[in-house]
Amino acid sequence: MKSFKRTVAGVLVAAGVAAGSLVGTAPAQAEVPNLRLTGNVACQFGAAGTEWKNAWSMTRHIRVTAYGADFPNVTLQEINGARKFAKTLKRGQFLEIRTTWFGCFPSSISGYTISDYAENLTDNAGFWWNLRRIENPFNRFSPSTGSAGGSSTGGGVNVAGSPAIPGR
Repeated sequence: MKSFKRTVAGVLVAAGVAAGSLVGTAPAQAEVPNLRLTGNVACQFGAAGTEWKNAWSMTRHIRVTAYGADFPNVTLQEINGARKFAKTLKRGQFLEIRTTWFGCFPSSISGYTISDYAENLTDNAGFWWNLRRIENPFNRFSPSTGSAGGSSTGGGVNVAGSPAIPGR
């Protein structure tokens, strides 16, 4: 009788541990619902498919992506700028505001996102910037280099008629 009770107790403990393991791991495998805002401000030269007259360009963008759930009534707002809205932003989908123009100079982008669902708000707002002005390296003797409008910084070596590299 003693061994029967021990066997039954052992089976019950094993079943309890197994059930507890399954219940304990299920929430950890689910993705927590979250809207996440990301952004960037970058200068580029010679992107594939770009006409040479527009090869030197600045791009700023902010993007909100839905993780772990579908979010109703999502607004992406650039501060003092564009706004995008989605009636439903499905899991894995995103809204994006992107601006590109010729030339590279200091710029920034900031914004926020919101929806009808309460979720982690610590990653729903952001500010991105670059602080460099970069002259076109193929236009070394441009009359705008060194103009009275301010100093220019950026690529190349320190040669007369060429922008200076900061700290040199």
